[in-house]
Amino acid sequence: MEKIRKNKKIILGFLLPAFIIYTCFEVLPVIMSIYFSFNDWSGIQAVPLEYVGLRNYIKIFSSPVFLKSLQNVLIYVVISVALQVPIGFALGLIIHHFDHGQRFFKAAFFIPMILSVSAVSLLWNFIYFPTEKGILNSFLIKIGLSDLTQQWLVNPKTSLMALIIVSTWTSVGYYMIICMAGLSTISDSIFEAGALDGVAGIKKVWYIYIPLLWDPIKMSVIMVITGVLKIFDTVYILTPSGGTNNSTIVPSLLMYNESFRYSHYGIGSAIATVIFIMSALVSVFSLKIMNKKESIEY
Repeated sequence: MEKIRKNKKIILGFLLPAFIIYTCFEVLPVIMSIYFSFNDWSGIQAVPLEYVGLRNYIKIFSSPVFLKSLQNVLIYVVISVALQVPIGFALGLIIHHFDHGQRFFKAAFFIPMILSVSAVSLLWNFIYFPTEKGILNSFLIKIGLSDLTQQWLVNPKTSLMALIIVSTWTSVGYYMIICMAGLSTISDSIFEAGALDGVAGIKKVWYIYIPLLWDPIKMSVIMVITGVLKIFDTVYILTPSGGTNNSTIVPSLLMYNESFRYSHYGIGSAIATVIFIMSALVSVFSLKIMNKKESIEY
């Protein structure tokens, strides 16, 4: 067994299939997207590419719609991080201490994560339905708050937040499971020592749970950020046009429209490249900030 582990050819043989798949489906598409972003192309194979240099990038950064999409996605990122990770980990902490019903609650909160995006979006479309037949509006009317009824996905003041709530409802179960997995690795002796030192209540969360779960928290934050920067499906299904006055337009939806609806494949590729660079930079920046606080191991 030790000879096999030291045999570089065998190791390479095991790594090669995964490397080929990753290169074909991850690396090459990114390289081709960057290449197309410097060309004017309709996306039709028979039509030749026309090299235009940085014109596509100048065009998108001069576009008010693209700048609005960047603003929307940054708001989406900040609020999603502030909601999804804390709520998910709070649920994990609460359910972890249940003596009975843990499996039920874990399944109940995780089910939205395994549902198809189409099913989830259709469900929330019924909730946000703009008339009194919508579940949310109907509930507000029944409790005497009819003045608060809205066209939730049409009103520019509420549409983006409505989408963020859908994403949060879908994802918190995933981060709850990550939290509970991290909690299962913490020794009971740590809590006993903390109790002797008078660490209880909110102090236990601040001085024990957060330091010991810092690595899962970092991973969760990066996953939320990269996921939101690339978000498309929920936005496309609930607000396919990008909302009133582009209130819900995000870069990925704009990329789709430019590439496949308007046949501006070069511009769409330029937007895709910007999304890729943003995801990489924000992830590195977030890790650099969060790595300043070291996790504690026992």
